[in-house]
Amino acid sequence: MIDPHFQKLFALGLNIEEPWRITSIEMEPAKKNPSLMELHITVDFAEGASFPYPGLEQTCKVHDTRERTWRHLNFFQYRCYITAKVPRIITPDGKVRTVEVPWARSGSGFTLMMEGVILTLVKHMPVRTVAREIGEHDTKLWRLIDYHVEEALNGQDFSDVSAIGVDEYSHKGHNYITVFLSHPDVVTDEAGRRRQAGKARVLFVTEGKDKDAVKRFLSRFEERGGRAEQVKVATSDMIHGYRSAIGESFPNAVVTVDKFHVVKNCSDAVDSTRKRELRCKDAAKAKALKETRYIWLKNPDNLTDKQREKLDQLLQVEYLDTVQAYDCRLELQEFYESYRSYDEDMVSAFERLTIRFANSAVMEIRKFAQCLTRNAVEILNYFQTLRTNAILEGFNSKISIIKSRARGFRNMGNFMNMIYFVCGELTLPLQPIM
Repeated sequence: MIDPHFQKLFALGLNIEEPWRITSIEMEPAKKNPSLMELHITVDFAEGASFPYPGLEQTCKVHDTRERTWRHLNFFQYRCYITAKVPRIITPDGKVRTVEVPWARSGSGFTLMMEGVILTLVKHMPVRTVAREIGEHDTKLWRLIDYHVEEALNGQDFSDVSAIGVDEYSHKGHNYITVFLSHPDVVTDEAGRRRQAGKARVLFVTEGKDKDAVKRFLSRFEERGGRAEQVKVATSDMIHGYRSAIGESFPNAVVTVDKFHVVKNCSDAVDSTRKRELRCKDAAKAKALKETRYIWLKNPDNLTDKQREKLDQLLQVEYLDTVQAYDCRLELQEFYESYRSYDEDMVSAFERLTIRFANSAVMEIRKFAQCLTRNAVEILNYFQTLRTNAILEGFNSKISIIKSRARGFRNMGNFMNMIYFVCGELTLPLQPIM
């Protein structure tokens, strides 16, 4: 016989109400490891009880039962399981349907509270690690994540989206995914300064990095209440496939090549120059550039004292192409910092900058100048929209962490679902652990 106080306490904790009732609470040896004890709670329903079913006004009588077991939160250091005979009822249309229990969703092997805790842990830890810590196979956790991500995505609303961004990421070699996000709104404060309001969120993730990816996004965008003509700004990198497809799909959008990609491409040119000079036959150049990669990639203000001292020495070495390329990158950054609006002075400054780069003695900078020329319109659109992929670049660190956990991903679907899970601002049933 169960102590009524214990029965009431556990029923309250499990949200069990009539006609459900707890019939036993037992500590038993674990089947897989008898040296460990587990708490097993058995739940049943009152004899002769009838149950409601969604969409039906009247309750239905029980046809038969099926025994089910769910993993619940640990009871102190002991694993806890709930076992119940789940009734199946006959609905007025003659079909036999399974009743939903109040402590778990249909088809899950976990209680609702256990699901919430798992989702909370997975948000901060690799799935495989969480599976190991709770003693479950990671396949069950991926099914749980897939279910809740899909449910949350079905509730997305894109009707308020007026600015989008797009970027691509690689996963395990040449497998690419394209990520589309919404930019937060831009508001003007009392001082006339523009700032972003609200939060960015990932809207859509798909495999590939071509025009078809944009078409798939447009289809999802319209399914979720978005209107293509409402999108006024679209930011991207310098991949023409994206830009042409975005222009076709979102005719009112001002396509903007994000300034961070422009500066990054220039930084890549600097790094390519450094690598070339490291491989050259000039021993003096190779010696001067040895172990200096991060000095060239960082901004001067972000260098350590030792790195800054080394940079000052390198800048005096006039015969290094890397120094000339680095100066070009600083000049490009100064251009972006000097102008805040689209006007003739800005356009003239950009033209002068491009001409200087095109006539550089460094072939990598000349090649970069060609990129500036090809993408001039979209690059200069930045000064009109003042929109960048900085928010998406902020997601980069999160996505990089997700990629570092990729050893637990068996397919690209898992990778994409984790991006939604972490960056999608989805409504998920997370559960506080403490």
